[in-house]
Amino acid sequence: MRIEIVTIGNEVLSGRTFDTNFVYLARALEEASVVVGWHTTVGDNAELIGETLKLALSRADAVVMMGGLGPTPDDMTRKAVATALNRPLQLEESVLAHIRERGRRAGRKLPSSVETMALVPRGSEVWQNPVGAAPGILIDYRKKPVILLPGPPPEFEALAERHVVPWLRERSGTHVDSFTLRTFGLFESQLHERIGTLPDTWHGAALAYLPSWFGVDLRVTVTGANAALVRGTAERAYNELGERVQGVIYAEGTQTMEEAVRELLLERKWRIATAESCTGGLLAKRLTDLPGSSKCLERGYVTYSNASKQELLGVTSEDLAAHGAVSAAVAEHMARAARERAGVEVGVSITGIAGPDGGSEKKPVGTVFLAVSSPLGEAVRVHRFMGSRSTVRERAAQTALDMVRRHLAELPVDPTLY
Repeated sequence: MRIEIVTIGNEVLSGRTFDTNFVYLARALEEASVVVGWHTTVGDNAELIGETLKLALSRADAVVMMGGLGPTPDDMTRKAVATALNRPLQLEESVLAHIRERGRRAGRKLPSSVETMALVPRGSEVWQNPVGAAPGILIDYRKKPVILLPGPPPEFEALAERHVVPWLRERSGTHVDSFTLRTFGLFESQLHERIGTLPDTWHGAALAYLPSWFGVDLRVTVTGANAALVRGTAERAYNELGERVQGVIYAEGTQTMEEAVRELLLERKWRIATAESCTGGLLAKRLTDLPGSSKCLERGYVTYSNASKQELLGVTSEDLAAHGAVSAAVAEHMARAARERAGVEVGVSITGIAGPDGGSEKKPVGTVFLAVSSPLGEAVRVHRFMGSRSTVRERAAQTALDMVRRHLAELPVDPTLY
């Protein structure tokens, strides 16, 4: 079974709302061995919604449409689908009773407009909404299911988990197995050179390169009718791909770089302190985003000015005069001082030029020095990051975390990385 997911809403098309519903459903369906073949987004326009549904039915085995089931005039999905499928809307008494009961429990008198959410295309099956009013709607159209779901994420996710995913899983004739290897240190083209034509030998598998400033995720998806063969191919792909890129894998699945660093710190029962200039606390923020970060993060120093570097970390005026704030000498001192003054085992520092101004011929915008200090030793590296101010800062924080990760794991320094 190959399905098409249709997102409905002007707010998504405008870019003002990120389509988290699609991300949630696509991942859930993949885990349930249901293949998503297409994803379409359409605005709040009844004619366009109808055209989109007809196109989806012409190529997909099932269609899931999300959004536009509310009581306001811009909620057009219900009417558009009824018209496109020639299934007139009719009142579903069980839904109306559900809506009225919700209003009674909330102690509110509901406007008559909310009762439009009890209208469903003729011949539909309804799935009552456990956290909202608008139901999920299942329509069997010429042996192709059309599923309509409300857009608010809590309501959508509840209906998807309780009804949609189990229903589609039972009817799927395809098995899916997948995994993600998260890499950092090589660009997409460099990874492709290492991997070569290896994926061509994995029957039924597809390899996707997913680059970002956090690195490049390698996502392998294997599909087929035989569950054992699919699983076997996925295991083979996992082992062979891992061998080709083993030096740059920092995590699997959805684990982040900061989570990988936290694990290594907790294994050693070590704590860390950060000293940041151009990233302004972004590195510490990444670490404190994690629950339980107090077990490994002691403190962070944001020393943006030269004066703060001197007052808080003891950077000398001689080093600043001789080398500048953006230098190996200052980065090394910052990491060492953060470690010593915080009384912890690991210190890490970032100092650089994020731009768009402030660069020079010798130190252009994007020049960043990173350093780490611990009982294992000290290291400093310089990088030239390209992109906007935000990108330079994000890449600097990610690279600093990877530097700490490799340092704690005692991995050899590879000058070809980054």
